Amino acid sequence: MRQALTRAALVAWLTLLACSQQADEKLPPVSKQGGPLSVYVVNYPLQYFAERIGGEHVEVVLPAPVDIDPAYWSPGPETVAIYQDADLILLNGAGYAGWTQRASLPRAKLVDTSASFSDRSIALQDAVTHGHGPQGDHSHQGTAFTTWLDPTLASEQAQAIAGAFAGARPQHAAVFRAGLAALETDLRVLDARLAKFARSLGDAPILFSHPVYQYLERRYGLNGRSLNWEPDELPDEAMWWELRKLLPTHPARFMLWEAEPLAATRPRLRVLGVRSVVYAPCGNTPAEGDWLEVMLQNASRLESILKATERKSRS
Repeated sequence: MRQALTRAALVAWLTLLACSQQADEKLPPVSKQGGPLSVYVVNYPLQYFAERIGGEHVEVVLPAPVDIDPAYWSPGPETVAIYQDADLILLNGAGYAGWTQRASLPRAKLVDTSASFSDRSIALQDAVTHGHGPQGDHSHQGTAFTTWLDPTLASEQAQAIAGAFAGARPQHAAVFRAGLAALETDLRVLDARLAKFARSLGDAPILFSHPVYQYLERRYGLNGRSLNWEPDELPDEAMWWELRKLLPTHPARFMLWEAEPLAATRPRLRVLGVRSVVYAPCGNTPAEGDWLEVMLQNASRLESILKATERKSRS
């Protein structure tokens, strides 16, 4: 009798399990529509814009190592596969992150954030190949891509991001609009500060240590000339000779650097009457602060260096 009951209990349990499995099979698959958007980006400015706009409704990832310029980084196959699985992939456009042109990425997930101003992109006339840290040699050719250094273009990129988010999660469209509005307010403040600096500078010549400031130069009508100097490398004598040859026709009082130049570089520039000022493009995650804080610090340094050079010229 006990054995019969045991067999009956086993049959009943198996029957219940089978019914449970059948019921599960009839349930729809778990949808990601209720969860945060998985967003992968190619640089830090896009990550910052996306997080400001999307808030808790997005999970934004920049896989590039922090010590590498994402513009010249190429991910491995496993990382490319992760990009492919994301809900959205935010591209900077303007030729940025060339690996995205070679990788097989789902077109429906791609968002070219600079598409709205592709007709205003800046073509590079002279290609120069040189070394650049752990990425090795690279060439500045094709199209200038540091679009976000013009706050008005950064605003258009942010608008593209907000539109893509609203299309993917229409139930949160109001949140995305509010995030975009707050970001655009900050961008207008930044733009106003830089415009004021440019008006004070007038047509005075300046130098750019590297050809990455084209959109900043165009937006504010700066009278700049670009060199190919790296902040972590000491310029060779040929570079110093080129600079001395340039200064009589372009008597710049200061040079913009992507990062702090070597201590040995600064005094040699000062002898030539050129001061150094860091204007970080912030293409990758900064060691401190966020993208907006870095841009405002850039503006503050420009304002300070202009006041210093004006005091020197009056003395």
